[in-house]
Amino acid sequence: MGRWSGARVMTAVALALCAALCGARALAAGKPFIPWTSLSNPILSYPNWSIKDVAMSYRQGEFYLYFSAFYPEKGEVRSHVVEVSTRDFVHFSQPLLNFDGEDDGWAGMCSPDVQRIGKQYILTFNSWGDKRGKPNELFYMTSADMVHWSARRPMAPNLTGANRVIDASVAAADGGYYLIWKEGSPSGGMHPRLAFAKSLDGPFAYVGSGLPSLLMEDGAENGLIHENYEFMHAKNQWYLLTTDYVLQGPHRGPAPDPDLRWSQQGPRLYALAPGSSWLKWQHGYALDIAPEKFNTVNRDNASAVYDWRAEDGYYYLIYAGCTERESYAGRGWNQLGLARSKDLVHWTIAGQTQGS
Repeated sequence: MGRWSGARVMTAVALALCAALCGARALAAGKPFIPWTSLSNPILSYPNWSIKDVAMSYRQGEFYLYFSAFYPEKGEVRSHVVEVSTRDFVHFSQPLLNFDGEDDGWAGMCSPDVQRIGKQYILTFNSWGDKRGKPNELFYMTSADMVHWSARRPMAPNLTGANRVIDASVAAADGGYYLIWKEGSPSGGMHPRLAFAKSLDGPFAYVGSGLPSLLMEDGAENGLIHENYEFMHAKNQWYLLTTDYVLQGPHRGPAPDPDLRWSQQGPRLYALAPGSSWLKWQHGYALDIAPEKFNTVNRDNASAVYDWRAEDGYYYLIYAGCTERESYAGRGWNQLGLARSKDLVHWTIAGQTQGS
């Protein structure tokens, strides 16, 4: 890459400073953080893609969305990790990222999560497709601006081994990084696993048993499978968001009710118990998101939650919804919805105001 001249450097710096100041002035002038009343769900949809496992982040007036995009390619439906940006949730960029890992022999890439830690953004995701001889693995990339990303790196390979692992999320605390993921053992069990390392490159070690407990308000497990994890820190409290579902029904063997697997599917939010070394998450409850025409089957699947109260006083939840689960390799045609709340309990969907 050629060296920039002093004039070009000064111009680039001036443009970046102007963009930052313009964004700040727009907010100061009364421009809404998100033009809520102008929106309606689904806020993002593609005619030939099914999109889910969504995450997002915000920087200098721009929102960056990450999701799994399922679409036909080379004779089969495959999963890709895609990134797009928007300033208003109405107009979206062309993909800034779109990769499937084929260059490294993977069948696909899936389930991105993004966290801002210090001055960098950490994007975690996993390989996809259960390719023979290549069980799904965890990866991460880093960026200072969510436009230019580092090379893909493996995450906790010393622990995951030959097991099937998906849905990673990372949190910075206690002088290092906590990592949670969903693991399928050779015996067929599926559990959240928790580990800690001083560096993202590891080596990671299990925290205690490595098996965190996720407890509802009554102090008991809800008996559901937990996946699509995301950490959030708000109100001096760590939270863990999961998507929970019944391990029965389609793709998991026969069930009395063919829709049983999805009858309890949805996001649950848990709070970290003090002094539990990150192994006990309690006071869990289901987030209640209103159904709409685009999400009559999976209402609020594979969601992510953000504390943006400093911007406009709200928490935001972004999620996927569909009306069937036959297309796109049994996932259905998923589109994205947006909801917000002032207390993590009462949620209003895009375009609506409290009480409307």
